[in-house]
Amino acid sequence: MDIEALSRATKIAILSVLFFCSCAGSGRGPLVITDRPSPDVRLSSEIQLLNVPIKKITAAIDQDGRVHVLALASEPPNLHHIVIGMEGVVDREVLTSSDSYDYIDIAFDSSGNLHAIVDEDHFVLEKGPWRKLSKHPCVKLIRGGQDLFCLSRVEGKDVGAPGNWDWYFGAFGGYPGAACCWLFPWHSYPDKFVLVRKTPEGWSKLALLDVETEFEIENPSIAADKSGTLHVLYKTGRGGSVRETQCAYATIEPVISGNSSDSIKSSVSDHEETPRTLARVSGISVFTSQLSFLECQDIAADPETGTVLITIREYNDYRGRYQPYSHCHLVEDGKIARQIPMYDFDGVILVEPGGGGRFLALGVWSVYIYYLEYRDNMWSAPVELVKDDWLGNLVFVSDLDRRAFALWTYKDGRTVARWIER
Repeated sequence: MDIEALSRATKIAILSVLFFCSCAGSGRGPLVITDRPSPDVRLSSEIQLLNVPIKKITAAIDQDGRVHVLALASEPPNLHHIVIGMEGVVDREVLTSSDSYDYIDIAFDSSGNLHAIVDEDHFVLEKGPWRKLSKHPCVKLIRGGQDLFCLSRVEGKDVGAPGNWDWYFGAFGGYPGAACCWLFPWHSYPDKFVLVRKTPEGWSKLALLDVETEFEIENPSIAADKSGTLHVLYKTGRGGSVRETQCAYATIEPVISGNSSDSIKSSVSDHEETPRTLARVSGISVFTSQLSFLECQDIAADPETGTVLITIREYNDYRGRYQPYSHCHLVEDGKIARQIPMYDFDGVILVEPGGGGRFLALGVWSVYIYYLEYRDNMWSAPVELVKDDWLGNLVFVSDLDRRAFALWTYKDGRTVARWIER
């Protein structure tokens, strides 16, 4: 019996409880930093977006500086499209009447048209009403250079990824005081991701991510710089009993040749009768943890320099207490350049490019959401955006000029937003 695996599984159970407790508010006081300057920003008043329970939400900024929000509500089950200007909500509509979606995302193409991915459904908003295009499963959607890309989940078995055996832990209880547990082996194939480009003819698959390993890929985040190079952050590791996991980073150039020496033949194209040659892209390790509770939080790319900022959060065992630790890394020329000291937020950390080599961030600390800026090789003192007993559905976008936009959901279910003017 793998006692070490059993011990690690117990740790993860404890960590999960601690995580959900921290989400409900840890009771810590505000984050006070006195040895660093605060960013010079002006916060707008709160803008109420919705007053119904939200399951998923995402946002993007258009060429005119307005924010478009796609929000999946559960009561009633509607997918809302909301447009927000500096003075508040300027338009709203219901795109579909259902809440049975796993993924939603939006992005603008080079012509300024808004694209929405809702699981396999693809919608586009041009000058007229929303129009439905060909179906394609997509998890993340982003513009890179002049093209529109998405990351799609694929089964490892279908793209030649190796399978693996792992140990799983099972337990059940019987009469009072009686219980039984066991470890059992299980063979499985990992989930992988494929990069897909939008073309006039439909979606064209280009590259497979980490297909040579038996490790699962989870929760990818994607960013793009001005050249169109795509930057992907993702968590990778094995299932079953808890083992070493890591946050990995990969870059994908805007033009991917199909005749490279390490390319593979695959039949996962939209048109099965015309198999494509897909490039293989492998990531590099950014941070490794012996704990399964590791969050590869977010990634942002400076459009001019191509410098990339990565944020990671983990729970670590320090003298018998599990505590959250935040990690922040700069990537230059495709290599991990250095780690930047970061406040140990116990919640979500989102980052956006701020232009001129600067980065913007939102961090959750106890019952607070803070805004901060990275410039001159250090993070600023945080600026408090809001305080509430429970804060969820945090979204953060910027226009690379003078404004950023943050939205969140309160404990009472209201979804609100604030402009941040720099």
